[in-house]
Amino acid sequence: MAIGQKRHLMNAFDSLLVAASISAAFAWAVLSFYVLTIERRRASARATLANATAVLARDDVRRLPLDARMAHVRPVLDGASREMVMHAAAAGTTPAGTFEVLAAYLVDRWGLDALARDARSHRTTRDKWRRMAALQILFRSGDPGSMALVAGAVDDTDADVASIALSLLGGSADPEAVRILLGALRRQHHPGSRVAVQLDRSPQDLAPQLRPMLADADPVVRLWAATLLGRYLGVEGLEQDLAALADDADPRVRKAGVQSLGCVGDDLAAATALRLLVDPVPFVRATAARTIGKLDRLDLAEEIVLLLGDENWWVRFAAKECLEAMGTEVWPVLARSLEHPDRFVRNGAAEVFQNLGLLDSFIVMEAASDNPANAKIDMLRRIVVAGGLRLTDSLIERTSAVMGSRVRHLLATIGLQQVGTV
Repeated sequence: MAIGQKRHLMNAFDSLLVAASISAAFAWAVLSFYVLTIERRRASARATLANATAVLARDDVRRLPLDARMAHVRPVLDGASREMVMHAAAAGTTPAGTFEVLAAYLVDRWGLDALARDARSHRTTRDKWRRMAALQILFRSGDPGSMALVAGAVDDTDADVASIALSLLGGSADPEAVRILLGALRRQHHPGSRVAVQLDRSPQDLAPQLRPMLADADPVVRLWAATLLGRYLGVEGLEQDLAALADDADPRVRKAGVQSLGCVGDDLAAATALRLLVDPVPFVRATAARTIGKLDRLDLAEEIVLLLGDENWWVRFAAKECLEAMGTEVWPVLARSLEHPDRFVRNGAAEVFQNLGLLDSFIVMEAASDNPANAKIDMLRRIVVAGGLRLTDSLIERTSAVMGSRVRHLLATIGLQQVGTV
């Protein structure tokens, strides 16, 4: 290729680069102007709503009838878009008086049919946002048709829409809301936990509806019924209903039943939990142990100590939690467990001694004494041998420099300065 041709091609390429750069700069400028314009509009709308809220918060305006309050803010709200007013009305933090005016303004300016249409379905992301906002506005305002719209949204395939609907029902005092939630729990179009959370929020007494569900054919329904019933104290016969779940074929139901018994039960609850300490499923055994801890049954500490040697780590951990919940009065049972043939039982008992502060009390008191008691020295020796060197190391770390030196001296005197787990 001739030198002239090469130079011509290079000049043409440079011209294309310049043109592309100019086009890109122009496009960027247009985009920046558009974004800036949108932000200015949004800022103006936010300021408009802030002004309207401030007007409605004035004492002389709050006392007026609804029509008069709307008249005060209409000149201000007329400058806001429908989406912005809906956003403010749907916000959970909007005060009741302000919400009442905003909802009435939306209906007065754009019509109730528009809100109902928005709440019924959606196709685009923008429609979805409008649907969720409209559902909240109509439901909060007590519109007669809102319950049916929310019921339809509960089974929507969109999880966000369904969650809004479930949340609205969970805070409602209308018995129909509970009926819809219980139906959703049975259909299981959504995880049972998502529905159960809203049932647990309900301000209504659900015990009459939940108790028959303990015998439902679906174990998931039985599970959540048992779990939710744990908040109802003093319901006659409920302890017996929950105790019967100890024989349920599904371990999740057995766990839920004994867990709720720890909240609402007494002697029968303790007896049921004692039975489940030997359940074949580890998480049931662990829950049974925690239930005994909740029931404050110190007399069952011997049975809980046996779980310190359970093959499952979570069960051993639950047993420690239960024993610690019993308080320092459990120490005689722990002391006897220090001689148990199972290493895990001995070690677990020593850890409970430490976690209850008993080890610290024993060793610090004896270290501060010029004539340590033989019985207590023997107890310390058994605790430290059972728990291992890490117990004494952590104890020394928790004491002051002066006391730490005395503790080391005491341990060395009784031959425990290099104890390992046996």
